[in-house]
Amino acid sequence: MHFFLAVIFLTFCTYHLNGQEAADIELIALSQDGIDYKIQWPETLTPEMIKRMESVSMLLENKSRLPGSIGGLMKRIEKDKVLLEKTLYSFGYYGCKVDVKIDLEKAPVVIQFTCDLGPVYTIEHMQLENRGKSPMPELTVNLDDLVGLSKGDVLIAEHAKKSQIVIKKYFAQTGYPFAEIDEPEGIIDHKNRTVVLIFPVDLGSCAIICDSEIEPTQNLNPDYIRNRLYWKNGDVYDTRVVERTRRYLSQTGLFDNVVVTPKPAEDASSKSEKEQPIIMHVKTTEAPPRSVAAGVHYATTQGGEARFAWNHYNLRGGGENLGATLRVSKIRNKARFFYNVPDFGAPKQTLKNETYVLKEDTRAYRSQTFALSSKIDRQFTDMLSGSVGLSTENGNIRPRTTNAKSPIRLVGVPVELEIDASNDLLNPTRGFKVGGNITPYTGHLGSSKGMLIGQANASIYIPFQTNSLDEDMGTLASFVRIGSIKINNLPPNKRFYGGGNGSVRGYGYQLISPIDKNKVPLGGESLLEFGGELRYRFTETIGAVAFIEAGTVSQRSITNFGKKLLWGTGFGVRYYTTYAPVRIDIAFPLQRRKLPGTKKPYDNPYQFYVSVGQAF
Repeated sequence: MHFFLAVIFLTFCTYHLNGQEAADIELIALSQDGIDYKIQWPETLTPEMIKRMESVSMLLENKSRLPGSIGGLMKRIEKDKVLLEKTLYSFGYYGCKVDVKIDLEKAPVVIQFTCDLGPVYTIEHMQLENRGKSPMPELTVNLDDLVGLSKGDVLIAEHAKKSQIVIKKYFAQTGYPFAEIDEPEGIIDHKNRTVVLIFPVDLGSCAIICDSEIEPTQNLNPDYIRNRLYWKNGDVYDTRVVERTRRYLSQTGLFDNVVVTPKPAEDASSKSEKEQPIIMHVKTTEAPPRSVAAGVHYATTQGGEARFAWNHYNLRGGGENLGATLRVSKIRNKARFFYNVPDFGAPKQTLKNETYVLKEDTRAYRSQTFALSSKIDRQFTDMLSGSVGLSTENGNIRPRTTNAKSPIRLVGVPVELEIDASNDLLNPTRGFKVGGNITPYTGHLGSSKGMLIGQANASIYIPFQTNSLDEDMGTLASFVRIGSIKINNLPPNKRFYGGGNGSVRGYGYQLISPIDKNKVPLGGESLLEFGGELRYRFTETIGAVAFIEAGTVSQRSITNFGKKLLWGTGFGVRYYTTYAPVRIDIAFPLQRRKLPGTKKPYDNPYQFYVSVGQAF
């Protein structure tokens, strides 16, 4: 009753309706399907404010069902007035005043909202308020730094909501997967135009992992999953470890979906006020065991390359991977077959068997090679892995310098060691990698009976900007690579060459090398490459990079650090998929070299690349 009296009074005061005008309004309501109207938002609103308001407006949401009376129209207007006030609050205007003017004499009826925004309100300070029974631990980081807000910032509701998510994520990383972070609350000080922002928190007890529960699958031995969990009993729950496990299992190709859920243990005998035993429940959805894939790669000096792959990811129920790949391009054709047996003799130990047929037609040589290899790959810790194996190569090679055909008969013992502390295989944004390999060879090597090839590399990834969810948006990445070979009369296909994709991109494939008068790369016995890349991600799917790189190849077995380096620079774009970023780069040599007695450079003015995954 009071509402209708208020509506009558407001209508009378605002429009000064006499009896005849009221009759005309009633006639409009009775003689039409409904009262049509249009809305005019305040001119002081920004496009973002208008867009936000239009997304919640009752007048717009119900425009297809016109009100049949003035009372119905007024209900919608009053609701939108409240919604407009809340919208302005969300942009920091907590002292705003909203009014509405209605022109009933026009058809359609004009509804004009007006507002006095007033000043924006800023954050006085923020605090967590414990609403649970268990004591709340002290933060290991400053609250302002954690949520990305601080005293004096304009209080935007969207920022406060993101801060709520960040706080929940932080506690999930420090042992509280069941933490409840309620909607932020504010204590408004209209006099000083500030707000105290309060985040209500109920953490529960700290979760300690006491067991892991693997939900059975139809075709896969559960031990395969259990051996690849990155947590162990007694660990404090951490979502980062859970996500690493989930991502690792997803990348095996065995699963369409991997869900890891912490559950309170039914046996609460060990439960205390501070600790809660939990069971990690792992549920997987098996993918079809066989897959077929195709892709393309392009580089200016190498041309296009087509890639095809076939895989059987679970041949005998233990995650055994049987596969074949085919790469076809102008300079390289390679057919490869492999069979990997996980947990061979011990958990996280894989037997990798491979054979391939390779035909190459590069600037430096032409060759045909058949190879077999077998190695044991061992994951010692979460970051440290190593392998040792045996390989054989047979075939022939024709150096471009002599075009003389030479046989290849090699037996090698490759040994590798790697520390991978990065956060992703194909798109690392933080951490580092350090690795090295050494392979002694014996066999038919021209005038020599053996050789030793060693190579080491390192890369580091330093994030310089993160968003409010602590996701890396900007990363400074760098790498260094060195190599050395000990032998005389080194076969061309075992020499070091620089340039091209995965090397110094400003120069063509194999062109960072001593060159003869016919522009044939001679290769070398030592290698030095390094570079840096600035990576920035603008949205969830789009990013860009800028890079500078340098390298040199020497015909001495020890790298000559004083030798003149060849520098290249460039930029690229990235399209981020759930699997890996698609990479498009254009690179430029900073020095285009000329052969003695000629004026025309033999280095192209630019190099263009299309590939998948970051360059390093």
